[in-house]
Amino acid sequence: MFCHGLLLTAAAALPLAPLSPWPSVSVQMVTYNRGPLLLEAIEQVGYQDYQGSLEVVIIDDSPKSMAEELDKAIVQSPRALALRYVYLEERMSIGAKRNLATRSTSAEVICIWDDDDVFTMDRIRKQVQHLQGGVNCSAIEVASFYSVPDQELSVRPIGLEPIAFENTLCFSRDWWESGNFGFGESWEVSGQGEGTLEPWWSQVDPLSGAEEPFLYIYLPSSASGGTALNKNRSPPPSAALAALSKALHPSSARFPEKHRGAHVSKALAAARSEVEALLGAPQLMEIASPHGCPVETLVRRSRPSAGRVNQLVAQYPESWEVATDRLEVAQRVWSRLETASLSDLGWLLVDRPPLRILENLLDANEVSQLLSAVRLDAFGRRDRGAVEGGGAADALRRRVADALGVEVSYLEPLRAVHYGRPDQGFEQHVDWIADASDPQLEQFGQRVASALVFLSELPEGAGGETDFPVLGVTVTPKKGTALLWPNVACDGRPLPEL
Repeated sequence: MFCHGLLLTAAAALPLAPLSPWPSVSVQMVTYNRGPLLLEAIEQVGYQDYQGSLEVVIIDDSPKSMAEELDKAIVQSPRALALRYVYLEERMSIGAKRNLATRSTSAEVICIWDDDDVFTMDRIRKQVQHLQGGVNCSAIEVASFYSVPDQELSVRPIGLEPIAFENTLCFSRDWWESGNFGFGESWEVSGQGEGTLEPWWSQVDPLSGAEEPFLYIYLPSSASGGTALNKNRSPPPSAALAALSKALHPSSARFPEKHRGAHVSKALAAARSEVEALLGAPQLMEIASPHGCPVETLVRRSRPSAGRVNQLVAQYPESWEVATDRLEVAQRVWSRLETASLSDLGWLLVDRPPLRILENLLDANEVSQLLSAVRLDAFGRRDRGAVEGGGAADALRRRVADALGVEVSYLEPLRAVHYGRPDQGFEQHVDWIADASDPQLEQFGQRVASALVFLSELPEGAGGETDFPVLGVTVTPKKGTALLWPNVACDGRPLPEL
């Protein structure tokens, strides 16, 4: 292990009048021959928690009018909705229908809503708040795709530039009309970029998938196709995947659980099952109170470096033996890290040797207390020092002991390490005591396990990651998160991987 040291542009905001506290919102749907989905989408809007007035504008060029069915849907809606239904006897492109919809309302805010997608019940509220924060045109990052034909949930790989589509746009009508904006109306771009190809798209400012998760649905009738292009059945933990998993969890009450439609209910059930399969956590949706689960800390995976093992074995020869009493402790720790449940001990990043990530081990107040108790001295390429006991320090020792399944008396004193300059870092090393003459061996015995707790956090790419090259895992610091791992195998053999 060693430690070392989405860009979306937006044009300048126009000087427009501020929105009222709860501006009127027009939810706009354009559809063709998808009656059941349209009715379910209206019911979804009815479950929105937005406190302002809502209307639904529908532009429909299907073979048959749905006026009668829509009137019934509005009456049965969970909340009061106004309906403006425009039926067209001739086909129009998606862009042309979107433009007609924007001209068919006097609402202060326009919210685009495709009839097959599944949104959280706070979507409109959060996007209006986004607009009130100074954004002209809000959208939502498409961080995952659910394909109905394949019955698969696909997660966009970490590191790709965030994308957003027309189906999540939410903008003020003043901004739209002041720029004389519009969607592309040619059939060539219908469903393939009727907005993304327009000059005004540079002013779109999306909420991230971590801020506002939703289910982007692929259907055989989808204009963009029915199969996701990016498939990874073992995606690394990410903030967007964590947000989607937590939103899907029944305890969160963010998606419309009471929705009566088959499409929405089946999509939610399938997405939950897929999240469990992708994350290797069959009981994830059954955990009553997930503890920091799933992982929000940024974890990047790479190809494990087997060659590093040979290098480390040569660098640290196995020249020591573990006493019998330490063997019992080593076996206990290994078993605990390997078999503990997700809700009890966080995410198992690597099976063997078991590497765990446990989020929210410390809250922000406890982190502050610990930082004030640290006494640092310069030491080579890093600053290190002791942590004064009492309060948060004692609480941390108890929690680490519980996590590892050992008594507090087995723990070494807390040590703090600080990297404050770009040239500072921790060289590649193992965490077990390899030097037989090290006085720590006599004082504490062999170090059978380690717990690393982050007291600060950094954005991706800023440095400061903790890297396990042999295991192919790199973790970006997140305040209050802990990494737990064994340093020796059950037989006392040192682990060059760690």
